[in-house]
Amino acid sequence: MGRFFNVDNPVWRFIGNLADVFIVSVLWIVCSLPVVTIGASTTAMYYVTLKLASNQEGYTVRSFFKSFRQNFKQATVIWIGTAAVGVVLYLDVMWCLTSGTSLGRSVIIAALIMCVIYLLFLTMVFPLLARCENTVSALVKMAFALCIRNAVLLFSAVVITAVIFYVALFHVWILAIIAPGLSAFLNSYIINRIFEKYHLNLQS
Repeated sequence: MGRFFNVDNPVWRFIGNLADVFIVSVLWIVCSLPVVTIGASTTAMYYVTLKLASNQEGYTVRSFFKSFRQNFKQATVIWIGTAAVGVVLYLDVMWCLTSGTSLGRSVIIAALIMCVIYLLFLTMVFPLLARCENTVSALVKMAFALCIRNAVLLFSAVVITAVIFYVALFHVWILAIIAPGLSAFLNSYIINRIFEKYHLNLQS
């Protein structure tokens, strides 16, 4: 019985992680409501989940808001830029699908490839900001380089996110409240593997 109630017991560790995932999801949803703060919220969420995935101790709420404040400016700049690119890509794909022209049909493959690269970059850039300190331009370059070198791993993270949100939104809607934190937590195992390859240390 003593082992069962030990805080290092895998069962209690799992329950603790699940509680942290729920808390960080709620924080992400609330702090993302102004929309312009989505970048800072996502960075803060990954700051917490990257630690959880590597079994580092920390206070979830305190760590979330520490990263939110610390990375707010850079995360907002990156978010506005990526959101603008996302809108352009969306309009480009919609035009290709609805134009009915030979040009549209020939460009659609290139547009879809760009969308995949965009999703890989989006999956990497905010965890990277949570992981290390650098200028925005340097972070963007690093994120692209990591995407190219680790495309397969990052694509699996994109698939995990897509599956979780699909199930939450179309099948088990009550899971939607933990979908952000759960996808970030699971992706953090993959992203931590990438960071460890390049010796990228988590911000203190």
